[in-house]
Amino acid sequence: MSTVCVPPSAVSTRAETAYRNRRSKWVADPIAAESDSLSIALHPPSERQVAEDPDAVIAWVRVWQTRRGIGRVHWESRRWPSFGTQDVPVRVVFAGPGEIAAAAGHTSEWHTLTARRMQLVEALSPGTAALPGAIASSLSRWLQFDEADFTRLVGVVRWLADHPASGLFIRQLPVPGVDTKWISRHRGLVELLLEGAIGRRDLGVRSVPRLCHVAVCDRTALPSMPKHFAAPLDELAALPLRTERILVLENKEGLHALPHLPGTVAVHGSGYAVHELTAIPWLADSDVVYWGDLDTHGFAILDRFRAHLPDVRSFLMDLHTLEAWTALAVPEPSPSSHVPARLTPSEAEVFTRLREEGLRLEQERIPWPHVMEELARSFGGKIGHRRGSTTVDPTALGRGTS
Repeated sequence: MSTVCVPPSAVSTRAETAYRNRRSKWVADPIAAESDSLSIALHPPSERQVAEDPDAVIAWVRVWQTRRGIGRVHWESRRWPSFGTQDVPVRVVFAGPGEIAAAAGHTSEWHTLTARRMQLVEALSPGTAALPGAIASSLSRWLQFDEADFTRLVGVVRWLADHPASGLFIRQLPVPGVDTKWISRHRGLVELLLEGAIGRRDLGVRSVPRLCHVAVCDRTALPSMPKHFAAPLDELAALPLRTERILVLENKEGLHALPHLPGTVAVHGSGYAVHELTAIPWLADSDVVYWGDLDTHGFAILDRFRAHLPDVRSFLMDLHTLEAWTALAVPEPSPSSHVPARLTPSEAEVFTRLREEGLRLEQERIPWPHVMEELARSFGGKIGHRRGSTTVDPTALGRGTS
């Protein structure tokens, strides 16, 4: 035959496609799914094809005559002048998800899907109107779970739905087998199902607070504290600290390398989370200086910081620094699409040049002796290590003394 008629062996491939495309809809609305069907055209031969290869046509018809299994084969009569009236198969129809799944070779999977869907519905009822869709849209994920993990999933979502504001840490959740690592791996799925159950994704649990790293560059500011320490923001806010200046920088090694700086406390900025520092009263009441990378993201972070503290000044984020150390700059792989609105004219000039040339100059690439010189010039006074009244020449810093 010049055009190959569809043999029974090809039906499973087409049923497989239909099954994959439709199973989410079936899970979302099992009642409507029962009226679904799949009709696969078998493309019976024309009279010309019969004449060209009658043995092939006869063999194809016999295969369909002897076929056994699910699905209903529909036959029609064809009247051909040269061959008389012949009955040929024209389509095979599968009724309902079960038959389509069986034709695709996924009976076992479909049984698992329907059983697990029922478990989720029963565990999360009454749920919200979004629950069926949440269960359906996530089926490719929970279907991959073994029975133990699926049991954990049902249990933890049910518990979180029943205790929407527990305030527990994840490790405290009373669900066997569920710990911080398990939630970390499956958090998106848990949040999606929880939203379907109670209308929100918030797990209602406590997270380990972000620690903010601090360097007390003038020990007289907090004489009872270590020079370097880290603490949650709320604990930092409670410190009885009054200082002339806060230096916010993005490089942790730079934070630890800072020498004695009169009237200065340095704080790690944590990138785009820098605005969270504005919750610290003593920081907001100080002269705040921001030292970020010379790239589009650095200026976007500075812009965000100024949205909360408009008087933040920048340090080493100027054209002089860029031109002095351009040889140390590298291409910026993923520039920020944000266009800052709170830059000074000179900062905006640097930002434009960085964006046009696709450059980034990370703060850690700037030679340390130059940083020390600029700190002395910008902050005033003597800088260096201090024990009592001893200071160190800033030009010596960067040669192993800082």
